[in-house]
Amino acid sequence: MASYGVLVSKTGHLMVETTGAGGNSDTDAALDRFQLLWGGAWVAGRLTLTKLHLTYVPNRAGRGMPMMNLNLRDISEVEIGGGRVSKVIGLRTARHVIHIKCLGAPAIATQIAGLVEDQKRAHRRV
Repeated sequence: MASYGVLVSKTGHLMVETTGAGGNSDTDAALDRFQLLWGGAWVAGRLTLTKLHLTYVPNRAGRGMPMMNLNLRDISEVEIGGGRVSKVIGLRTARHVIHIKCLGAPAIATQIAGLVEDQKRAHRRV
């Protein structure tokens, strides 16, 4: 049985970029809603990682505003950007690139990449 417990929870900044490609997953729909609300700005908030999902709650979110919940199975690629002090994680979906700035980015990127691969392997077996 899969565990849904929290693996990582930390503060950081998130920005969503649309690549223009096609895609209609629930994750891409959530990213479209996030962009509609926040545009292309870096948004401070809390990132939470479980074995199945990556969740982001902006600090400025009002009461009752839903968090952004991304299914790890919809992530096609995990990248780590260069930088001397702060590195940026890049998560690609069919239609978006999610940029995340946080402390310990290389370790989190490695952890996300492993979980994404686990999800893809499990999905292929089904």
